[in-house]
Amino acid sequence: MASRQIFDPIVALRAAPLVSATCTLLYAWDQHLFLSILNQQKTRQHSKSIIGPYWAALFPKGLPMVLGFIAVTSSTAFANIYKHGRVLKARQSYGWYVAGAILSLSHLVFVPFVAPKIQKIVAPKEDEKDVDPNDQLDQWLSVHAFRSLTVDLAAWVAVSVAVLKSLQA
Repeated sequence: MASRQIFDPIVALRAAPLVSATCTLLYAWDQHLFLSILNQQKTRQHSKSIIGPYWAALFPKGLPMVLGFIAVTSSTAFANIYKHGRVLKARQSYGWYVAGAILSLSHLVFVPFVAPKIQKIVAPKEDEKDVDPNDQLDQWLSVHAFRSLTVDLAAWVAVSVAVLKSLQA
């Protein structure tokens, strides 16, 4: 009994989707902040030659982080639903966990819209060698901002409400 006063695994499970959804938002904000600097008026011409190599180094390290955050958010939300469904329904947080999981997974719906832009930046095909990497980055940043402000933010709001409702006494 005393050990649950120090660490309660049920509270940890209920809060886990919020922690990972917060990580998703923070990482999205960081990506937007640091990558948009490359396309500012003062840096745009100078960054043209480094965008490809920068993305080639960033992408293999960043992709597992993003996928990991999505996996943790959705899997822990579903684990809460599976393990404590009746309690969550009684506390009116069940639907919020469902929404958070689905919205988190919805991040992946945007892959077809961003993958071609990343491909043209990192490894352009022979007929794409003249494509401006700054223009591709601008397009990626637009989709990224829209995705972050819609499904990522909505997932965070949903799991925030779910956690608050599920932890009410």
